[in-house]
Amino acid sequence: MAQEHPLPERLIDIHNHLRPGWALGAVLERLDEFHIDRALLLGLPGAPESRNDAVLRAVRRHPDRFVGGVFADPRDGRAAIDEIRRYRDEGFRVVKLFPNYGYYPDDEAHRPFFDAVAELGMAVLSHCGWLSPHPGREIASYYSHPGRFEKLIRLYPDTVFILAHLGGIAGFLESVMLTTRTPNTYVDTAPGQGLWALEAAPGIVGTIPPDRIVWGCDSYQYDRHIPSYRAALVGAGFGEDLGAIFHDNALALLRRIGAIGQGET
Repeated sequence: MAQEHPLPERLIDIHNHLRPGWALGAVLERLDEFHIDRALLLGLPGAPESRNDAVLRAVRRHPDRFVGGVFADPRDGRAAIDEIRRYRDEGFRVVKLFPNYGYYPDDEAHRPFFDAVAELGMAVLSHCGWLSPHPGREIASYYSHPGRFEKLIRLYPDTVFILAHLGGIAGFLESVMLTTRTPNTYVDTAPGQGLWALEAAPGIVGTIPPDRIVWGCDSYQYDRHIPSYRAALVGAGFGEDLGAIFHDNALALLRRIGAIGQGET
């Protein structure tokens, strides 16, 4: 089967983070080992090694390998808008959200934040579905259902929305709805919920347009996740689309939002 549906020679990882305990050189070695041209590094709250400023340092040192995404919380109001503007000026074109921390993204109170995202021409990549406990935070998955983005997706048709983890265990049906009915919605495959959806409901997930799926690993366990995703995508009927999902779609999307130049690969 692997010979029948081979992976592309080069990959793009659209969903990853800097991790405590991983030196930048070790991350680059991992990318090289698994033929990954670029990785989108998304800022996180919490550990200093994973925050926005750490991502910025990595992108500055290796702009040909890393693309930056800025974490922001719309509840921070003007401070959140200033944060995304600052990182937009540094070349970042993706905003990372975690609604699970306790807010609905389509709350009217957050409209100025999304106005700014649209004005800056940035994309939104949001966690969807289950999120492991974080000390000091009350977390619930229902805040991050893909359907909570529908109003925003319709209000901002020129803004790209990427629903992580295929929308989550409870939300992958809404991801199917949005990717098949709105031109600015994408899903990423990041584990474990993305893999779960592919394996548990291949006939349903297989109806997502293949040009709206981008591959992301959300870890450096490429040795485990790459073959697992290849098998799951083939099982869902995407065997002929592996080149697009593992590389071409992400390249086109990054060019679309200006994260890399039109002539860059």
